[in-house]
Amino acid sequence: MNNLLDLLAKESVKVAALERIYADTPEHPEFAREAIRAMRLLDSDITWRAVWLLKRLARDRKLSEADLVRLASCADEMSHWAARLNLCQLFATTGCPLAAREALYPYLVECFANRRVMLRSWAISALVEFQDDPKYRKQVAAMLRQARTDSGGSMIARLRQLAAGRRRVQTKRGRAETES
Repeated sequence: MNNLLDLLAKESVKVAALERIYADTPEHPEFAREAIRAMRLLDSDITWRAVWLLKRLARDRKLSEADLVRLASCADEMSHWAARLNLCQLFATTGCPLAAREALYPYLVECFANRRVMLRSWAISALVEFQDDPKYRKQVAAMLRQARTDSGGSMIARLRQLAAGRRRVQTKRGRAETES
């Protein structure tokens, strides 16, 4: 596992190569920890590679709360837009543990202010979960209002998906309540 950093630091690593790396190692118990370590040690323009592996891992199996807290605590070290995008996508998928919200929230707000609409759209997707916390509710509601005025295609699509997801959850809750 200790060669993950070497593999990711090579000059040209495309997504197909990342898929091969991932296919060879996801069951390794230290994979997430090693990917986080690599993420922190790689040059900023290639940190996305390690974050992409973590996002892929999170899609296939649940990341531990400890790994998510580690990720949130060092998220602000990720300055390249592609690394930020992958982190926002990861947290939009996994959610943010309560223990990591204070560390991750300012990072997501900063991503929401980015000039790239795709990054903004995934940042708001990750921020939506913070609405259930009174500490963040008003700020997230204001950012959602702002997002609704964004004419970027990826923002419109993300907001549509978020609304559809909310409707599915409400429908499931309604069914559960009528069955009991």
